[in-house]
Amino acid sequence: MSDNRSFDKSMELYGRALNLIPGGSQTNSKRPTAYALGAFPIYAQDAAGARVQDVDGNWYIDYILGLGPITLGYCHPAIDEAIREQLDRGIIYGLLSPKEVEAAEAICDMVPCAEMVRFLKGGSEVTTAAARIARGYTGRDLILNCGYRGWADGWSAETRAGQGGVPQCVGECVCSLPRYDLDALGSLLDAHKGEVAAVFMDAVSYPQAPPDGYLEGVRDLCDEHEVLLAFDEIVTGFRMAPGGAQEYFGVTPDLACFAKGVANGMPVGVVCGRRDVMAAAEDLIISVTYGGEALSLAAVCAALEVYRTEPVFEQIWASGEKLMSGFDALADKHGVPLKCHGYAPMSSQTITYDDAELSADAWTLLLQEMAQRGVLLRRGGLLFVTYSHGDAEVEETLAALDESLAVIADAVDAGDIKQRLHVTEVEESFRRFN
Repeated sequence: MSDNRSFDKSMELYGRALNLIPGGSQTNSKRPTAYALGAFPIYAQDAAGARVQDVDGNWYIDYILGLGPITLGYCHPAIDEAIREQLDRGIIYGLLSPKEVEAAEAICDMVPCAEMVRFLKGGSEVTTAAARIARGYTGRDLILNCGYRGWADGWSAETRAGQGGVPQCVGECVCSLPRYDLDALGSLLDAHKGEVAAVFMDAVSYPQAPPDGYLEGVRDLCDEHEVLLAFDEIVTGFRMAPGGAQEYFGVTPDLACFAKGVANGMPVGVVCGRRDVMAAAEDLIISVTYGGEALSLAAVCAALEVYRTEPVFEQIWASGEKLMSGFDALADKHGVPLKCHGYAPMSSQTITYDDAELSADAWTLLLQEMAQRGVLLRRGGLLFVTYSHGDAEVEETLAALDESLAVIADAVDAGDIKQRLHVTEVEESFRRFN
């Protein structure tokens, strides 16, 4: 099944990029060294449905999907039509766009916590805006946070690990919260009574799912201490369910942050929540020139209409479950310690040998071998699934995995896994703290 694909054009472009773009990429998680540089495509030039084509002309089934924004599939007709129609009317105006109202109404109809909405352009912007709203509404400065909230100073200062250029003093307004630990949350709320504006968290922190009753417990503690609860739904939103993780788990936050899947790839960020909380934004400086950019808002309206009228989430879950069970079964077949975790629309994977270096090499070999067989994975996941991933794509993926795991098992047995790698450089993928 492997066809000895070439990545010559990708490598040539990347060489030029290193002289022009710090790190060679606009996004840390897309840096080629996080995959399998030299044995993995770098630049895409075309896409359709669940597949993407690189600049060397090779086609792949894609599970990276722009790191999650693609939920319906590339070039989905309803989205493309909405963008083209709006393009004929203009991209952005000096006046407001009616699409701002239409998109806000669609989100409020779909997301449980949403009573008012503000639009921005990306995940870091909306989490930063949500923090400002929480502080403005409560008059308190401290935020308890569990997880990665983006690159803005107010979040990066929490750990400062690898974060040069971030003032240390900013970190005094954010306190790390251990994952899935209600006792720790209760203790922090007691220790900082009257100081905490909000608790920020992902409803799902990979690779583990939340323990039973955990989210309800967080909600109760926030209510008891009169603290806002904010969900970061940038990954889970419009993927786990139409209304995100809050709908799936039945726990409603006071604020929520969305991006990625809200517009099937167009750049939109959303902060939404309770009317009284969101109303505080009227008197705060949260303002971006492109918040009312109409092409992206037209895509929001079109995407949410597809989510509302078609079996998008049933399809995503069904395909994801087939992939997870298939991955686990093939891992058992070949004796490779590959394991799927989490939820079907966006599962994560681990390869865990006793030797950490062997585990890392096995991951690199898996990326290499799957790419040669026309499938793109991300080291450790998340394995994103779209409405366009049907039975044919699942079967093709599992056939490629069957052959790739056989190569890994043979390489481990022979003790020559490094000799089978065709990569030139590998580094740790961008890591989310906590």
